[in-house]
Amino acid sequence: MRKKTKRRPKKQLTREVASGGPLALDPFQEQAIDALLAGRSVLVAAPTGTGKTLIAEKLLEKVIAEGKGAVYTSPIKALSNQKYRDFAQLFGGEKVGLITGDVSINEQGLLLVMTTEIFRNWCFANPYMLDNFTHVIFDEIHYLDDLERGTAWEESIIFAPAHIKILGLSATVPNIDEIAAWISQVRNEPVVVIEERRRAVPLKLHWITPEAAVLKEREAREYIERQLELRRHRFWADEEDVFA
Repeated sequence: MRKKTKRRPKKQLTREVASGGPLALDPFQEQAIDALLAGRSVLVAAPTGTGKTLIAEKLLEKVIAEGKGAVYTSPIKALSNQKYRDFAQLFGGEKVGLITGDVSINEQGLLLVMTTEIFRNWCFANPYMLDNFTHVIFDEIHYLDDLERGTAWEESIIFAPAHIKILGLSATVPNIDEIAAWISQVRNEPVVVIEERRRAVPLKLHWITPEAAVLKEREAREYIERQLELRRHRFWADEEDVFA
């Protein structure tokens, strides 16, 4: 007869939660948020992963709490969809809308996520729909320099209603002071520039050969020298065959 064995009770998995205090902001985040809450337009240039979106979130918290509206623009529909999901989870789906041309969700939301071209079209055709909006956030504002699509950012900045303040975010703006000066001129208001050069995730450069080997700098230089030497040998060998 088969002997019955007692089953061990399942081990309960526990998860420890760190009991830290409130999130500590970096100095550049504090400076940007303070300037925005003081009613200024702001450009932020900071490396990827340092927390630029948090600046936008703090601004949006205040705008939504006051019952006002804001627009968050992005260069591509996929990013707009992602931001819509993130903000809907953060602020509540009833307060957030998405407009990309393909999709239109909750156009009456206090926070509208859209592509920059859609916002530009609103500035031209439906400026009255922006009467209750206080800010427009341009994610990836360096698209101003894009040959094919940069005019959408230029026209959005130029023709946005005068009462709307601008928050521009980017990781790659080498001439941010020049852009700020231009925005200040066309909008007739000062623009605060916030730069952060420290990287939260340091970059390490490596080189990949045609054979898919990953090399460090010294190894890559040695590899290039070997390839050049092999080419020289082949060249002189071909020359000897020609004159043989």
